[in-house]
Amino acid sequence: MFTDLAPNIFDIFVFSFQFFIRGGWVLFVIAILYVLYKTYRKEISHQFVHNVDWVFLNIKVPKDNLTSMLGVESVFSQLHSLNSGLTFPQIYIEGRIQLWYSFEIISMGGKVSFIIRAPKQVKNVIESAFYSQYPQCEINEVDDYMEHFHFDPENPGDLEIWGTEWKLSEDWAIPLKTYKDFEHPTAEDKIIDPLAGHFEALGKMAPHEFFGVQILAQTLPDEEWKPHGEELIKKLTGEETPHHTGILDLLMAPLNWFANFSLLDFITSSGQAHEESANKPKNNWVSMTEAEKERVSLIEKKIGKPGYKVKIRNLYIAPKDKFDVTKRSMIVASYRPLGSAMTNKIKPENSKTWTSVDYKFSPNLEKPYLDWLLKKKKRNIFKGYKERDIHIGLPFFILNSEELATLYHFPLTTKTTSAPASVERTESKKSQPPVNLPVLEDIV
Repeated sequence: MFTDLAPNIFDIFVFSFQFFIRGGWVLFVIAILYVLYKTYRKEISHQFVHNVDWVFLNIKVPKDNLTSMLGVESVFSQLHSLNSGLTFPQIYIEGRIQLWYSFEIISMGGKVSFIIRAPKQVKNVIESAFYSQYPQCEINEVDDYMEHFHFDPENPGDLEIWGTEWKLSEDWAIPLKTYKDFEHPTAEDKIIDPLAGHFEALGKMAPHEFFGVQILAQTLPDEEWKPHGEELIKKLTGEETPHHTGILDLLMAPLNWFANFSLLDFITSSGQAHEESANKPKNNWVSMTEAEKERVSLIEKKIGKPGYKVKIRNLYIAPKDKFDVTKRSMIVASYRPLGSAMTNKIKPENSKTWTSVDYKFSPNLEKPYLDWLLKKKKRNIFKGYKERDIHIGLPFFILNSEELATLYHFPLTTKTTSAPASVERTESKKSQPPVNLPVLEDIV
């Protein structure tokens, strides 16, 4: 048996050797250089992010907050202007990447706070953006609250954690329901807070519990995401989209030409094809249903506003003997109003990030693997949240400024409702002093 295999193995060895010495070594060198460069690029990008000075800002708004979510949307539009166009050497030699914000809503024992983590050089821009829309707010620099939390799945101690990341159920070009979809012009309260249940759930955390909602947002230039939305619109309306030529198309072009080309067919059908193309409608808009037209309109509205690459995480921490699984259910349920049959939906990702595991056949036989997988999920979700890491977990999806304002805003005070008592806010309103206020020199 081994004698039969020997010639085959020998032939393979000879072929590999001949391939290597006759130029195959070039491919081998290119592969090695590519791996080395990817490793180098990852390392210099890590050093670039590590050397950034980050700042944590705690934002408080007055108890009577009458500014609608449009104010926060304006803030996101202003912050998007900080998108920096990186040059080729900055990206591929210096390892720079577009920095990001972390917009966080946390509940420490039922006390709800709004935290923003951002590069220190943009602190003044953030403060200016919020003060322009919320003149009565307070913005204070604070320490990272996650410094007090330490968790190792190999040695968890008395703590237990749960976490997950979120994803969209459909193509990200299709928008979520936003705060504008909750406006009722004829009702007494014209604006209904779509996350009212979200804030109430966070306020119900017990003194020994922590729950954090983390939204990582990285500004995105228009040219990097709007063409995809435009192509999806053409697809939904039946309009022909330009074919993007790839490497495989170039390689197959001669074969396709010889296989399909016929001079007689070309002469007899070219005029007819031109006439049919001229008479063919550009799209199917006239024959589309109202529901199909509405979806196209929603996509057009989404790509008409500034876009962000977004990653959303949840983290719940509590003592093992007081760990309450219903708390995570309340938060998950609070996002359901943001989806409908016509719009996109946001939902937790269960298979890769949700910190629980299910067996396939036998819990006893699969126990070692399930234990390892659960520890890996917990380690990743905790590390990703604590470090505000954009690489751990799911890939980004894209939301515009209106969608972000729906997910991250301050509770609204209306005629019939007030902000939850658990939300951290300023104790009194502030106002500018009168212009004619006497000063010390006038008194003496």
